Formats: sequence, C-alpha cells, structure tokens
Amino acid sequence: MTNKTMKDRMRPTTYKHQIVHNLPVRSVSINDTFWAPKLKVLRDVTVYDVLDKFENDGAMRNFDFVSEGAEEGYHCGEPWFDGLIYETIRGISDILAVDYDEELDRRVDEIIEKVARAQNTVGDGYINTYTLLDRPGQRWGENGGYLRWQHDVYNAGCLVEAAVHHYKATGKTSLLEIAVKFANHMSDLMGPPPKRNIVPAHSLPEEALLKLYQLSVDEPELAKTMNAPFEATGYLELVTFWIHNRGNHEGRYSHGEYAQDHIPVLEQDEAVGHAVRATLLYTGLTALYLSTGEAKVLETAKKLWDNISYQKSHITGGVGAVHEDEKFGGNYELPDNGYLETCAGVGMGFFSWNLYLATGEGRYIDKLETILYNIVLAGRSMNGHKYFYENPLVSHGGHNRWEWHSCPCCPPMIIKLLPELASYIYAYDERGAFVNLYVGSESEMEINGVNVKLKQQTAYPWEGAVGISVTPERESAFAIRLRIPEWCRNYSILVNNQPVEYRIMNGYAVIEKTWSLGDAIVLDLDMPVDLIEAHPYVRTHADKVAIKRGPMLYCLESVDNDRSVDGIVLYKREALDREKRLNRKISNAPDFRTEYVQDFFDGAVILRTKDSGGNTITAIPYPYWNNRSRGTMDIWLQCDKQNELKGWENQLYRSVPAGSAQ
Repeated sequence: MTNKTMKDRMRPTTYKHQIVHNLPVRSVSINDTFWAPKLKVLRDVTVYDVLDKFENDGAMRNFDFVSEGAEEGYHCGEPWFDGLIYETIRGISDILAVDYDEELDRRVDEIIEKVARAQNTVGDGYINTYTLLDRPGQRWGENGGYLRWQHDVYNAGCLVEAAVHHYKATGKTSLLEIAVKFANHMSDLMGPPPKRNIVPAHSLPEEALLKLYQLSVDEPELAKTMNAPFEATGYLELVTFWIHNRGNHEGRYSHGEYAQDHIPVLEQDEAVGHAVRATLLYTGLTALYLSTGEAKVLETAKKLWDNISYQKSHITGGVGAVHEDEKFGGNYELPDNGYLETCAGVGMGFFSWNLYLATGEGRYIDKLETILYNIVLAGRSMNGHKYFYENPLVSHGGHNRWEWHSCPCCPPMIIKLLPELASYIYAYDERGAFVNLYVGSESEMEINGVNVKLKQQTAYPWEGAVGISVTPERESAFAIRLRIPEWCRNYSILVNNQPVEYRIMNGYAVIEKTWSLGDAIVLDLDMPVDLIEAHPYVRTHADKVAIKRGPMLYCLESVDNDRSVDGIVLYKREALDREKRLNRKISNAPDFRTEYVQDFFDGAVILRTKDSGGNTITAIPYPYWNNRSRGTMDIWLQCDKQNELKGWENQLYRSVPAGSAQ
C-alpha cells in the first residue's frame, strides 16, 4: 500500500488535455430499478461464471506450466487467453472499488500470484504463456512467428490496464509491479532505430500504456514501492511510436488493413478492417490526444468516429458488418445479418467516451447510450451466464446465446464496460456539472471549491420523467447541463416547479443560476414510439422500418408473434421457411399500445400494434430477445413509405417523416 489516501487513489485516469472531468466509479451509487438489478447479476453471477469457465478451460494453469518449466507443459485455449483473464480482472477491480467482495478479492490475488511466479521464472519482465509454451523462440512474432495470432503486445496491454484499475481499486501494487516490469521491457525493446519496429497487431495496449503513463505522472512516489523503474516518459514515447509508426513496415511484415496498419494512422479517414482492433485503436488514438493535445490526432479521431457513426453503424449501435475477418464493410453496407461482435460495440463505447472527454459534446454520449442499452445488454443473458458473440438484427432460429465459446472474448469486455457505467452518468468542469445518462443515482463532485450533491430519480428508459435534486454545500452559481438525447424531439424543463431559461449547447440544455439547498429540476423527455428508417444508401433496409422508443430498440420474436394475441393462427406449417415466419408489414403511422410488464424479467415496456393485415404485433426490447425461446427474431419490418434522399446531414437513421407512431 502507498501513503496515497483512498480518495486520491480512486480518481479515474485524468489526462492533461481533457476538458471534462470524469468521476470515479466509487463516487456514484446506482439505485434504480433498471440498471441496479442488472449490475447485481453481473457482480453475483457473471464474474464468477467467467472465472470458473476460464479455470475449467485450463487458462489459469498456463501460468503454472510456465513457472514450473515442465517440459510436458502445454498451452490451454487461444493465444489471447492471458489477455482475457486480465480484462476480467480490470472489470472485477471496478466492482471491488464500489462493492467489496472478499471472495472476488481472494480469487484475483490468487491469479496475480500465478502471473508473478511465471514472470519471475522468465526473468526479463516478459510474460505471454502462449508464446512461452508453444513458440518460445518467436517472441513478438519474430523468427517466423505471427504476431497477429500470438497476441504478445495485446496481452501485455490487457495486463497493464488491469494493473492500473486494480491498484486504484485496492491500493495493492502486486499486479502493478508485474505490469511495470512488462511495460519497461517493451519500452526498452520497441521504438525508432536502433530499437525494433514492433507495433500491436491487436490494439488496446495504446490506451493501457497511457493509463500507466498518467499514473506515473500523478504518483511518482509509487516507484519507491516497486522493484522496477517507474517513469512516465518511456510509456508515452512507446505509445506515440505504436500509433505514428503504423504503415511503416521496414524490418517487419505488414498487419494490413485488417489491423489498421496499411497507412499511417493520421492519414486514415475511413474505418476499415477488424472492428474490435479498429475501435480500440481509435480509443487509444483519442487517449493520445488527451495526453498530448496534438490537434491532428483529435481531428483524425473525430473523422473516424463520424465515418463509423454516420455510415457504418447498425441501428443497435453495433459495428463490424462483415463476417469474414470480423470487419467493417463499405460505407452503408449494413446487412441485417451483420456480424456486430459484442466486443466491437464495447470498443465503440470506449471510443465515444474518450471523445466526450476531449470535446464535451453530447453526441458522443448519445452513441454510448445506444450501445449500453442495446449491444451491451444483448451480449449477456438476463440470468447472467449466457453470451452473444455476434448480435445480428435478424435470426431464423439458429442464433442463440452460448454457455461458453472457444473464443470467449466478449464476456470480459462486458465485465469491463458495465462496472464503469457509474462513472459515465455525471461529469463536471470549472463551469458546472453534466448529467449525461438518466439513471437513478446519487453523486457528489466539487465545482469551484464547492461540494455539490446530485440525486436522480427516474424510471428511464421506460419513462421520460427525470427528477434531479441539486444540493450545494452553500449557495453557489454554476451551470447544470442536461443532455437532450438525439432521439428526443420534445421535452420540458422545470426548476422548483417553474419554467426556467436555458440554452442548448453541444447537445445539452444549459441551466445557469445560483443554486441553493433544496433546488430541484424536473426534465420530462417526450417518449413516443417511433418508426425509424435508414439512409437510402442502405439498400438492405429499403422500404423497411424499425421500432424504437427512447434509447431502446424493439424487435419481434416468434414466441410472441407466431400467433397473434387474439388467438388467430398466422402460420400453420412448421416446415414453412423460417425467414417468412416473421415477415410482417406495418403502416407508416401505426397505433401503438405500451404496457409496462413488471414480471418480464426485471420489468420492461412491451409494445403492441396491428400489422397491415390487422393481426397483432408484439414487440419487446431487443436486449431481452433469446431469453425465453430459441425462435426467430426480426427488427426491420416491411413498410410503405417514401424514402427521399434529402435531409440526411449527419444522420444514418431518423424517424419516418410521414408520421411517427404515437
């Protein structure tokens, strides 16, 4: 343990050039009826499930084989299993920071001991069990190895990131010391000549090393507690080399478009290649800007985000349309059966958050919200121990969550993102506070030397009313910024039951006043049921609409729609082609009925309307599908509408102009 107080240590990574200050997960308590139950399942079920399954796979035993040096040792699982274990530890660390669990803490310590023994056996700071056990002469993919497969640098980055989160959560330096040794080893080895030209074939290490860099800047005294040098400069130089040296293949093979290595990053203006690698590279690119303030870096990150958001995102927020190489397709290539890996959605969430910290713009939180309520929640079953690798927008009955997978990369990514939800809800700067996400919660922050408590009460996303109490320790003037979601066309704001003046800036309603004890805001977001159409260039969605209410996308499952609720048999032949079973048509202005069903898992709003033949349609929130049956599912429905090629500036999806459903 260091002498750093818990309050200081628990601060999230905060970079020099971010204009918005983020809050540590520990400073926000979530107490609503939507997210609190799902986070409890994550903590009580999912993390134990993932640890147990990795244990059964032999992933932990890999470290024992390395430390024992046994000739009969072999590697269990895929080359990136080390990294997946570290990613799980990162997420568990954020859980421990909020809600300490002695058993979880003990299990993490046991894993750290295994890693430390293995690293000490190797002796030079390097630790990657796959390469050590299966390709001992091919570190970093050299001497005939293949870095794209071996994941040496990726696993190192996962270790470093987990170590920073673990230290901030627990105060322990056990994992941090392992990570520092590995980071020092890479820093000594990689870089401009005479060092070696090695860049990550799978991104993530870029942001991870910047978190370590920032920790070494913030807490240089940590160097006295570890048996390794702990200096900031080398980590920043290494990340700068990794990013700016893309496209320079002198002395190494090219990872190509697949790993965004085809041309220098700052010359890239279209998202290409493996979608997980891409979004994590762009996350690290934005973190480099946050560290250095290099304007061209931010310009490139924003350009790539725009390309993804306005030309390459599915309506769920999922990215990566093409099954081959799990990659981005061309602009507007968005098939219903797109790949849409859960990990890529999480990566896009991290990328969006970093751009928010850099700019303070609400559109990046809009994207994050879409991903949280759709892709991330869909990626795990409601019971907490089944998972989606892919998240298509249609299923003919063959796509189902799995108990486990030969490449179980998505559960650790979910475990990384969901515990950080608390830190996304609020933010602040010297002018005031931001309310980014509408989640029942409480938090406290310091604005210009004044402690301010914020408390939300809301049934969002099922209802649009949000109550926010503002409690400064003394009367004080500052701004409260309320994000107006991109899906919301009508809303009202009251302060102390009276209309209030506000201005719209960067997607936020900005209320500037002198706040006093007992002040209360009521934000009422109109939440009709909308029919959404895609840009006309998306040929696969021509003459189709999707159903959305608030941030939540809806779908039709066969368990509700093979027969109408009126008892009319719609499809009599079981052998009927599955693709036709839910091929329903809807008018462009249907009459929807909303119903909150309390016992639909932990509660949800269900929608009902009639199709063009007068038969009842039942739509459920997309994340809840495949939890009750292994049937078919559809999101995009046939619809008679005019799809005009105008008014699509910076939009990929919009409400049907002919008339939204009310």
